[in-house]
Amino acid sequence: MRPVLSICVVVRNAAAELALTLGSLDRQYEYLIDLPSEVVIIEGESTDTSPTVASEWAMRVKFPVRIVSQVPKGIYPAMNEAWSKAEGQWLVFINAGDLLLDGKPLFSALRKAIEEGSHSIQFQSAIFLPGASRGIWIPGLYPACHQALVYKRELHELCGPYDERFNVCADRIFDQQIIAHGRKLYPAVLSATQVGPANRSRNPDLLCQDLRKSEELNIPFKLASPPWLTFLVLRLEKAVGLSFSVWLRLWIRILGGSAQWVSLR
Repeated sequence: MRPVLSICVVVRNAAAELALTLGSLDRQYEYLIDLPSEVVIIEGESTDTSPTVASEWAMRVKFPVRIVSQVPKGIYPAMNEAWSKAEGQWLVFINAGDLLLDGKPLFSALRKAIEEGSHSIQFQSAIFLPGASRGIWIPGLYPACHQALVYKRELHELCGPYDERFNVCADRIFDQQIIAHGRKLYPAVLSATQVGPANRSRNPDLLCQDLRKSEELNIPFKLASPPWLTFLVLRLEKAVGLSFSVWLRLWIRILGGSAQWVSLR
């Protein structure tokens, strides 16, 4: 039977993070098997134990798992390899270090989207610090992150692949392109992702290069804050080793009652 959903996981030299991600899929097994689902792991020729973690997990789970080894070229070539190898009608990227928190709304929303002919579903997402047992999420907020976006594979045929000319913004650019094809907002937390200065998406140099590239290619892309302020904050965060701007905003929301804790286990 062809899978309805392909869960795409990209990993390179992140064995511990991969184990956390695959463990989160284990906890949602009953929903994933009923969809049905497959897992596509793109392994970037890691020199740590990531290949072993992936292969041992694949041997013990009861839904299809395919592990594809790829010469490391970057995150977006790996994501493009993942969806090109996927057989599911729908895709979601839960990369190494991300967590799939709740398969129940995923199951319900996908069934409804198939009936209604929707092309993408935007869930909500939580963020967490490495090693934490709880994350924080903001009810009613739908962040533009691939961990909370489930979409039809055919959108790549309409909008093309993730643009490999970009370092960290190609998923957000792709997200902007596919909104025009219709999107359902689903008020449930689907995933959680770690946020810290080590995240490629918070690297000021890579982000600066992408903004210049977007202007050069005339591809619309805007930051939530003025670029000078964004780069100043990101460089400060990189220097101190803490994404204080993110956590300060979240703690203010926690104290004000507009953000909530969510269990990661």
